Amino acid sequence: MERIIDKMPFMGSLQTILISLFSMAAAYFDSTITFMYALFAAFAFNILAGMRADDVSLKNWRNFKKKKFKDSLVELFIIVGITYILKMIMDLMAHNEKSVYAVQVLTWIALYYYFRNGLRNLSNAYPNHLWIKAVYHLVSFQIIKLLPDSVKDAMNKAEEEKKDGV
Repeated sequence: MERIIDKMPFMGSLQTILISLFSMAAAYFDSTITFMYALFAAFAFNILAGMRADDVSLKNWRNFKKKKFKDSLVELFIIVGITYILKMIMDLMAHNEKSVYAVQVLTWIALYYYFRNGLRNLSNAYPNHLWIKAVYHLVSFQIIKLLPDSVKDAMNKAEEEKKDGV
């Protein structure tokens, strides 16, 4: 039995090019991959908390909203895309060390958003658990007080637009 690479010699060159591209991409994302792991973990927490708030379980999938899940995935890809576009721009401007900080700050903002939203969903799903409500109120109010006024205004405006849209 012959290998495909033996039948088509150009496949060996294509394989070399693909391995090189994969190696370059892995090296580029290596410095920030732990931030993305944290982002995906927070995303999973948010999704699971949202499913629990919508009363979705392994036995009860009637309440599962595909559009809501799709919108969450699109939101995650937008966050990751914007983060890496900003990192790429900073790298092109020869700020290689500082681009990791940009990814870190944007990831922290997204983590805060996902964690706060997940806690809100859990506090709706478990209204009698005071600990969850206390942590949600601590996270949602105390952190906002520490942010600059421009960020507070932007977050409040986004919340109002979200409430008006729903």
